[in-house]
Amino acid sequence: MGQNILDLLRREHAKVLAGLDELQRKGISDRADKFNRMKNELLPHMAGEERVFYPELEARGLSDLMAVSRGEHKAAREIVDRLNGIPMADEDDWVRVVPELREAMRNHIEREEKMVFSEARRTMDDALLLHIGGRFEEAKGKAHLRPLR
Repeated sequence: MGQNILDLLRREHAKVLAGLDELQRKGISDRADKFNRMKNELLPHMAGEERVFYPELEARGLSDLMAVSRGEHKAAREIVDRLNGIPMADEDDWVRVVPELREAMRNHIEREEKMVFSEARRTMDDALLLHIGGRFEEAKGKAHLRPLR
């Protein structure tokens, strides 16, 4: 049986933040691998939310709240694009920019897990949350990633 969308998202949020914590340290030799792993978690996660979870909430009258979430995703993608343009050898720039992404994601996750999850629990029953969880996993699998460096 699938998982409740809220449980899936909470677990993925923790993985993304842990990956960003590792990336902000100096002196890591496998920065490219860690960045690609984090990016391969983050980008499909956001695509899945936008394709499956957010439309369900918008259909329940929460368009304004979802517009904020979509804007936060856009800002995160822009920071990921900036990181894509920084040479791996330029550790100072990496250590300067990664915390921006981590802070943006931390704020987004905190708001989402409080406000959005609360609205989801209020407006959706357990069966629907499970159904959305399955659809979310499918959507993530179909997300097209930009080529890795």
